[in-house]
Amino acid sequence: MIRRLAAAILLLSLASCISAPPTDVSVRTYKVSGSSLSALERSLSTHGPEVPGLSGRAFAAVETTFLHSFEPVQQGSVCRYSRSGRVGIRSEVILPEWRQRETAAPDLKEKWDVISSYAVIHESGHIKISQKYARQLESAYRQASAPTCAELEAKMERIIGPIADAHVRAQQHFDATDMPRFRSYLRQHGYSIGG
Repeated sequence: MIRRLAAAILLLSLASCISAPPTDVSVRTYKVSGSSLSALERSLSTHGPEVPGLSGRAFAAVETTFLHSFEPVQQGSVCRYSRSGRVGIRSEVILPEWRQRETAAPDLKEKWDVISSYAVIHESGHIKISQKYARQLESAYRQASAPTCAELEAKMERIIGPIADAHVRAQQHFDATDMPRFRSYLRQHGYSIGG
């Protein structure tokens, strides 16, 4: 099941991205156990990934690193970044692996599968947001210039800061506004949660 989830994450994160930046996605799992929903919730709250700004632990998470291959090139009185450079992302998706899934009651297994599937969709959403900001960073690198390469590097540091801040805000907004999407997904699969 984990291999299928990894493939789904990659496909979802690349879908509808005609000019997707280089994206490397891997999946890491953590073990949870329980033979009831309440036991699983306790295990998740103990073993789930810690996410900055979230009280408690998450069901799933993604850790993303931005990478670039731009090199400053001095050409006469102007320094620019090499035009062949790219900005890409490396994302590690962290998902739970339920130890007793194969021997669990069918209704509990079905609930788990629905929630796990939504976790893949949700984390893919985070990857898509990161891809958007990778494209913005790449554009900034391509457009930047300065009289010297030292000045260019300093200029890029000032440019990157606001883009990085906007990326963090976009990820936080995505999480903060996710509950209606999650409820809708559950309803589509015959489940509901309060509120």
